[in-house]
Amino acid sequence: MARRGNNEGSIYKRSDGRWEAKVTVGYKMDGKPIRKSSYHKTRKEAQAEIRRKAELMAKGVSLAQDEKTLREWAEIWQQAKKPEIAATTWENYDHALKIVLPHLGHFKLRELKHLQIQQFIYDNYLREDGKAYSKSTMEKVRCVLHSMLKEAEKNELVIKNVATGLKLPRGLPVPGERDSFTDDEVTAIMDADPNIPFLDAAKVLLNTGLREGELMALLPRNVDLTAGEIRVTNAATREKGKMLLGPPKTPESVRTIPVEKDTLAILQTRMGEPTQYLFTNRKHDIMIQTTFLAHYYKAIEVVGVRRLSPHCCRHTFATRLYRAGVNPLIIQKLMGHTDYALTANIYTHVNTGDLKSAIARL
Repeated sequence: MARRGNNEGSIYKRSDGRWEAKVTVGYKMDGKPIRKSSYHKTRKEAQAEIRRKAELMAKGVSLAQDEKTLREWAEIWQQAKKPEIAATTWENYDHALKIVLPHLGHFKLRELKHLQIQQFIYDNYLREDGKAYSKSTMEKVRCVLHSMLKEAEKNELVIKNVATGLKLPRGLPVPGERDSFTDDEVTAIMDADPNIPFLDAAKVLLNTGLREGELMALLPRNVDLTAGEIRVTNAATREKGKMLLGPPKTPESVRTIPVEKDTLAILQTRMGEPTQYLFTNRKHDIMIQTTFLAHYYKAIEVVGVRRLSPHCCRHTFATRLYRAGVNPLIIQKLMGHTDYALTANIYTHVNTGDLKSAIARL
């Protein structure tokens, strides 16, 4: 016979021997209660579940919605984010989740613990079988988990974001920090023979802070020779092995960048037909990324500077502005970031020279 415990909520013993714990978690528009049931092997477990739910509701957590697993929430979060982000960013998110979900996807959101996720990151970076993921991959995993659980917190699915404060193993480079060209290297590139094939691409990247895909998507209409401006409206993206023209990485990436005369002259020499990309392949289509990189690296090797990526030109641009004392909000706008914290934490590279200059002031 079904039994109800005194002062412990609604607990019943079912005909199959299990204990059912029922809790009122909210009310419908018509005033009828919303009740959630859970099933347990013992009465003690049922009591513990009722106490757990009561504590959550006391903290303001809504239990009227079904408790979702990390995998279920990941699917909802991905679909919500897809219209907001570039195809390459979507691929990075998807790759990160394919690493996480086989291990943590079955856990209820409210069951996840900070230590549990932290241990997962350490285990998959410091594995001894030679199959550990790279630092950059685990950084993507960390960022995706933090963003996904932040949205869960906003939607009152969890009390707090347990992915806040996750750390990568000690002794690694500071997450998010990137290398940048030194002042001498920038001078060497700018003063090098202008006839070196494709070196002009590196010069434009260094003087504008454009992303690689934004440079590849430039058309004559994006360059205003009279006003001396570049208008970023598109970006070349890789999707399933093909290069496509799409929107920039974020809404803030749609921006106008003032251009000094030397860079403007480079862009002017690249202009051809109105529908022809400035940095294009022989068929005047969007250049394949591997081809772009091959030309870029060959050009800077001729100059004799370090083999830093095109994205390091972007870091260099922001860092030079930062050292020149440019207002942080202006740097943020020029870079196309949503907030300056991202600009400061990732793109403003402090080198040994900066540190020595600081000590010299003591």
